[in-house]
Amino acid sequence: MANPPDVTDPDMVAQQQAQLWQLAQRTTSLPFGRGAFTLATMRTLLTEVLSIPKLVLAGCLPSQHDAMVNLDPSTGNLSDLTSWPEFHNGVAAGLRLAPCQDKITRTWIVYNRPEEPSFSHAGLLMSLGLQGHLRVLAATDVYRYLSQEHEATTVGILLGMAAAYRGTMDSAISKILYLHIPARHPPSFPELELPTLMQSAALMAVGLLYQGSAHRLTTEILLAEIGRKPGCDNVLEREGYALAAGLALGLVTLGKGKSAWGLADMSIEGRLLHYMSGGTEPGEGRHLTHDAASGNAFSSISRGSDDLYQNNGQVMEGSIVNLDVTAPGATLALGLMFLKTNCEEVAARLATPDTHFALEYVRPDFILIRVVARNLVLWDSVQATENWVQTQIPAIVKEYIGSSLKEKEGSDTYSGEVDMEALAQAHVNILAGVCLSIGLRYAGTCSSEAQQLLHHYALYFLKEKRSAALVGGTVGPDGKCSYVDRGTLETCLNVAVLSLSVVMAGSGHIGTLKLLRYLRRRGDTSGAISYGNHMAINMALGFLFLGGGTTTFATSNSAIAALLIALYPRFPTAPNDHRCHLQAFRHLYVLATEARYIETIDVDTGLPVYVPLEVTLRETASHAETTFCQVTPCLLPERYMLKRVQVCGPRYWPQDIRLTPCDLPWWESNDLSNPFCKGILLVKRKVGARSYDDDPIGSRSLLSRTFEKTLKAVKVSPAVNENLKVDEIVSTFSADPSLRAFAHMICTNSGSQFEEFCLQALLECVGADKPALLQAYLSFYTVVEEMIREVRGQPVCSTSLPYRSLYLCSLKISLAYTEAIGTHSLELQGEPILQRTFIAALAIQVDDLLKPQSPPDHGVISDASRHVTDLCNYFHSFQNDYSWICPTDPFTLAYYLQWYNVPCPSVISEGLQQLGSLFTLFSTKTDPSPSMPLLALVLPGTKAKALVQINQLLGC
Repeated sequence: MANPPDVTDPDMVAQQQAQLWQLAQRTTSLPFGRGAFTLATMRTLLTEVLSIPKLVLAGCLPSQHDAMVNLDPSTGNLSDLTSWPEFHNGVAAGLRLAPCQDKITRTWIVYNRPEEPSFSHAGLLMSLGLQGHLRVLAATDVYRYLSQEHEATTVGILLGMAAAYRGTMDSAISKILYLHIPARHPPSFPELELPTLMQSAALMAVGLLYQGSAHRLTTEILLAEIGRKPGCDNVLEREGYALAAGLALGLVTLGKGKSAWGLADMSIEGRLLHYMSGGTEPGEGRHLTHDAASGNAFSSISRGSDDLYQNNGQVMEGSIVNLDVTAPGATLALGLMFLKTNCEEVAARLATPDTHFALEYVRPDFILIRVVARNLVLWDSVQATENWVQTQIPAIVKEYIGSSLKEKEGSDTYSGEVDMEALAQAHVNILAGVCLSIGLRYAGTCSSEAQQLLHHYALYFLKEKRSAALVGGTVGPDGKCSYVDRGTLETCLNVAVLSLSVVMAGSGHIGTLKLLRYLRRRGDTSGAISYGNHMAINMALGFLFLGGGTTTFATSNSAIAALLIALYPRFPTAPNDHRCHLQAFRHLYVLATEARYIETIDVDTGLPVYVPLEVTLRETASHAETTFCQVTPCLLPERYMLKRVQVCGPRYWPQDIRLTPCDLPWWESNDLSNPFCKGILLVKRKVGARSYDDDPIGSRSLLSRTFEKTLKAVKVSPAVNENLKVDEIVSTFSADPSLRAFAHMICTNSGSQFEEFCLQALLECVGADKPALLQAYLSFYTVVEEMIREVRGQPVCSTSLPYRSLYLCSLKISLAYTEAIGTHSLELQGEPILQRTFIAALAIQVDDLLKPQSPPDHGVISDASRHVTDLCNYFHSFQNDYSWICPTDPFTLAYYLQWYNVPCPSVISEGLQQLGSLFTLFSTKTDPSPSMPLLALVLPGTKAKALVQINQLLGC
């Protein structure tokens, strides 16, 4: 037996700590994916504190009976490793709350505030703001949070409040945000030493607050902040500050292009192109002009960049723009400003470099951003095809990259003339930019073409990385010269899989899941896989199951901007790295989500079922009207494309929901106008069909072919098969528990007349797929039976006496409807609701029951003679000299008058007075027929049988 390893061996301990440190990098990035996966999946209680799970960085050793191993603080700074991951952990915990939950109140938010500021609570505040819950906070509550002077809490409250008031230009929130931008403070304002990270958050918050407004003063401020000179703060985070200013500028001018007339004289395009291409800044030293309409006190007296920063700065810069700082923000600002405008002029300015000089002049990672910005402008031209991808690659890159690359590697012709490393770097970055462009264009669509294309390029980057060297320009593992380093290829791979997950958001696509699982489980000892790479993979996993599969992404202007900010293709190297992009911005994808999930519920069982839907999309400039099928539960297309949703298939009753396509976001869950109430659609299963869960391929539903024969056999002879159980037949073709209970308890084939009728009625309703009519059959049958028993003097149920006349009236209506089916007087078509023979048989029984005999003689008095006597007294009661006699059988008399529509005696008297002597002249006891037309004329609603009886009894 082998000896167990020595846990005290220093080399083994160091190896364990190194491995545990690598796993901790992946663990601390998990909240990014968990927040997306659990988005809006929980409702909290006012009496409970929201629980935030802890980040466990300890590991276990399976070879040593799962012994726990903790991180050694001496191997690294644990505070730097866990501080901002705790912030993201708080965001993930808060995103679980439903966005439209009314129970989130100011009291509950204050109740969850800890005694000491923490990173996790700061993340919770941001998540509440992203879902709109921070609107309940008062100004004093915001002041209490800001007065704590906690960096993460300030970032969370600024971004959260701006997201909650997005696009409102609220003046109170605006003052709070500008307070955290020292560059906009008046000269008399005391100097504040605010970290650049906090200022970047304030800039982004300004963009969210003024989103889509094209506010002139805000636009000029953000435009100036992109090229702000270095100051006394942390100059290492200037890239993130300039990027935040550029993205905020893009939000303020989102999709406006050249249509914002108030900004026409500002030359925004020229200044942004200057920040992209470099050169001397035009109009250097110019201060912002006062905007009288805004009423902002900071506009005309704000400090100039030179006054505030060049005197105290650690880095001295001249008038030349630092493109490494300003180019990313300016490029994306220009792309967002002209989003979906298809402006060829601006797109030409963002074109990919197509010469050797231009390729060496532009950083390769900036080429990626340019490709994305250009495709944002030319939105309608983006296609998920290989041909379109190839059109994005310049000819100079195609010439030296591709099939001929290996041949040129062995030749010295181009070794001194062509920079192969620049070409190779440009090639992979162009492909990554194309992948991100396709991901944004087809976000949330689950397009199979986009999925296959992005999956192909993800595998391409993975293959290239395997053969790449750790440093570009050196020999790779395969012995060939590698011009692209592993870090660059890993970034391109992350961009590709993120784009793939954005397209398949909320779908849980199996192929994408397999790829992401493989990427997550990779081991890399060379250091090419960093914290940012783990963050990208976990975000992709969360997007794939966004909201537990109930949520996906939209492609509106605001949604695309939020996704672009969250997917910015520059990932951090460590948990506390905010140099190029503030990590809190990664959570802004929440602003791009829509709960377009639909689930079908069986109305009989209340259980979710699989149902095929036929979805029709409206005609657009890029495609004709399209119809496709989906099986619930599924995600519907966006509202601006959705035209029609139909429940199709042979197993469920059809439904047709027609919609008017409009450029509006998806309905909120509490919106009463939502045709898909809370994502639920009630369906009714046809009798004779099984659910798709019980019978996926329809083999059990084939029993419905022999069902009709079975019904006929049972109807002819209910005892034809003693082993045949009716409840089993009903349970096979109906899920209604009441029908199954009725068949089991009533239809027992005991031989009684009532049970035999119940069996026949049940089989008729189930066979005709009309189970609701069983109640009508039973009601009519029992009413007539009770009338027969009552007229014959047998005991009856006294509680049903007041309702018999109502059911008798319903029987008359059903008889009239059945007789009118197929006639030309009433334009009715089809089959009657109830069987003709059943209604006709009941009518004959009632006629026979209420048929009076000849006038009574002075002999034996029978029930029929009593009925005739009651009718005679009723018809003569209108005469003045005739005294009213109480009827001996009032119920039978009431049934007769109601069934035959006999009017009251006063109406009969008025009719006879109108006829006068004509009635006496034509009427005789032996032959009353000549006077029948006259009675029908004055009593139009009375049936002929009653008219004959009236004529006879009036002459007696």
